[in-house]
Amino acid sequence: MEKPTARFEHEAWNVVRIAAGALVLLFAFTALYVTAFHSPSPKGFDVGIVGTQADASRLQAHLDGKAPGSFDVRAYDNEARARAALLDTDVHGVLVPRATQDELLVAQAFGAAPTETLTTALQHAAAAQKVPLAVEDLKPLPASDRRGLSSLFTVIGTLIPSLVFGVLLSVAGRRHPWHLRWAAVLAYALVAGLVVAFNVDVLVGALKGHFVGIALVAGLLALAVASGAHGLGHLGGPVGIVTAIVMLMLLGMSSMGGAVTYQLEPGFYGAISQLLPPGAALTAVRNIQYFDWAATLWPLVILGAWATGGLALGLLGERFGPHVRRRRAKAAQFNGRSLVGGTA
Repeated sequence: MEKPTARFEHEAWNVVRIAAGALVLLFAFTALYVTAFHSPSPKGFDVGIVGTQADASRLQAHLDGKAPGSFDVRAYDNEARARAALLDTDVHGVLVPRATQDELLVAQAFGAAPTETLTTALQHAAAAQKVPLAVEDLKPLPASDRRGLSSLFTVIGTLIPSLVFGVLLSVAGRRHPWHLRWAAVLAYALVAGLVVAFNVDVLVGALKGHFVGIALVAGLLALAVASGAHGLGHLGGPVGIVTAIVMLMLLGMSSMGGAVTYQLEPGFYGAISQLLPPGAALTAVRNIQYFDWAATLWPLVILGAWATGGLALGLLGERFGPHVRRRRAKAAQFNGRSLVGGTA
């Protein structure tokens, strides 16, 4: 019989380990998120100018003098091409020199922070040249999404429940047949996409007019996150679950850019943003909603790749996961005892 003192020490040690784990997560969350958002600044921000390459070089030199490496200037030979580039998300703003005053074309749908950053930089450039500057917004945000945050919270609202579902399924459902578990993942993703689209389009009315597109992205995000979390958990056990949380929540949510957009985050975050499901989904939702599906293929490919990868990890877990190894060890131990009993 276990002594009360030993039992208390065992329980106290478990509590200490849980608290230590929570403190590690606390440190990781605050360190990553504060680093990602505390000082947003552009890096390689794409700007267009209607004019010659020499005009682009002069603007580039001026912007580099104020903020080296922050902007990349491209020349367009006519305004129509420059406008098309902005609406295709190839650039974040276009400077159009005119006889009496220059004009800056922007798209507020990119987000308030990048639009303000670009506008301020080019206003300073125009002031240095003593040229008036007018601003035209080609893609203003609607009244239903005044700060452009609806797409961000659509992604967060899909990500967290999907991660929880994948993790719980890998823990509570690990003994269930693999085809039942993966059928549940697929069914969850399908329904999740429809639920999210219904909420943000029909019920709330924040993102209107693109029900199918939002349902597609939300469903793929739910599938990518749930399958990734379940696959990693099934293959790696607790280590796999921690890996899923780190990659999909800590790194995924901190690098997707949020209200400031990933282009204004430090280099590491911007580099990984569009390779993780949250960042890819946020870009896809914004581009579908405000830019008529421009540049959505790559984000959808990333989401599909994560969904496929989660399935592959789950299948590997069926052969090599810790629960499989434990079952095999117990079976071998039982067979060994049976063999000894039989020979006796």
